[in-house]
Amino acid sequence: MVVVTGVLKEEIIGVFRELLPLLENGELIKRNFSRGIIGGNEVVTIYGFIGKVESAMITQAIIDKFNPKYIIHCGSAGAIDPNLKIGDIVCGTTYYEHDFQGGNIMPIEASHILLEKIADVYKYVAFGPMVSGDLIVSDKKMKEMLYDKYKALAVDMDSAAMSKVCKENGVEFCSLKVIVDTSEEQAHIEYEQNFRKFSSLPSTIVSELLDKHIL
Repeated sequence: MVVVTGVLKEEIIGVFRELLPLLENGELIKRNFSRGIIGGNEVVTIYGFIGKVESAMITQAIIDKFNPKYIIHCGSAGAIDPNLKIGDIVCGTTYYEHDFQGGNIMPIEASHILLEKIADVYKYVAFGPMVSGDLIVSDKKMKEMLYDKYKALAVDMDSAAMSKVCKENGVEFCSLKVIVDTSEEQAHIEYEQNFRKFSSLPSTIVSELLDKHIL
């Protein structure tokens, strides 16, 4: 089984609308999920969480209920690499908690199988480190610090926590995101302008992956 997650429904719609046949609709800790088939894969979509605590909570609940082999997290992120533009697609190869205060934290690696399949179906993906924390990065100096420290492509509030839970449970994970803001002072305005335009792109790529490959 493959589970595709998103913070908001718009971020998983590219997979959700391809669940044919649709086998089940349900609820998991007050979040709506749908289960169906894409290609030769049994797929569950679920959304509705924000920040590291909720992301870890829903990831563990998903694993306990569905026992998936793969979790693919889709959605939006802010650019950290200065070469990235709005609308670019990024895929995390390693994940860090940039606001972890207990000292240095080891990166969690993404699933090599998922990285390979994503590269096969969509060639315009930037692969590299991603960082997560419980704050919206909207400061150029902080952005530059994160790039200098981690050489990160992008920042979000969820991927690192999800990767950690998946690693502890032996589940293959990766996060595929689209850049909707530059993580500088105008980040909130950019997000409002770009989210609806671009947010479904990662899940559309994942839908193509599931239709082409049996995982």
